[in-house]
Amino acid sequence: MDDELISFNNVNKTFGKKVILDSINLSIPEGKITGIIGASGEGKTTILKLIVDFYKPTSGQVSYSKRSISKDIGNIKNLFGFATEDGSFHDQLTVYENIFHFGRLHHVPRKELGERIDEILKIVGLENAKNTLARNLSMGMKKRLDVAISWIHNPKILIMDEPTADLDPLLRSHMLDLIRKINRQGTTIILTTQLLGEMDKVCDKIAILFDKSIVESGTPSEIKNKYDSKELDDVFNKIFSQERKN
Repeated sequence: MDDELISFNNVNKTFGKKVILDSINLSIPEGKITGIIGASGEGKTTILKLIVDFYKPTSGQVSYSKRSISKDIGNIKNLFGFATEDGSFHDQLTVYENIFHFGRLHHVPRKELGERIDEILKIVGLENAKNTLARNLSMGMKKRLDVAISWIHNPKILIMDEPTADLDPLLRSHMLDLIRKINRQGTTIILTTQLLGEMDKVCDKIAILFDKSIVESGTPSEIKNKYDSKELDDVFNKIFSQERKN
């Protein structure tokens, strides 16, 4: 059995009277790639933000190695990297300057930072663009830069919100290759996407979010077999054709 790294235990999240997440239970294994599937507006990004304590649960608990993340965030926050859907880099800085800036924010020692940046630039395929202003990068390169700056401090867990959004099929394939490379370095990866074929290719485990709750969780093969489906798209359609709660 995979070692549990992060767990959601009966987690609820509301904003005012609006329920966003209802009784979420989820186990995220260490060293694996876990994908969270859900339609737009289902609460996928809210789950990610609960993991890094941007949001706090209304009730229930999100834990890292059985320790409450909210109570212990000061000690564990540097274990996380978060590549947001919209990007966190600065347009007026070069690729190198952006990575250096975020490395210092994460307290990477200066004597290690240059070597670390060179290593990451090679892995993400931006070594030839190191002196290019971020605003002049293509969409695919901007996505890779965002991954680089979220990974510069060598986090134990890399969280990626819609990492392949707005990319063409070839660039999506390149991004999936990059995700696999980072995972092979020993990094636990949690990602979201609405492109289910990608989840099947890259994820060790998936969780399906529907109507405010996790309705399925397991390996892609386990879930496809349960629904007698060959494709995750078919599973998704079967689940999302169900009647929602009031």
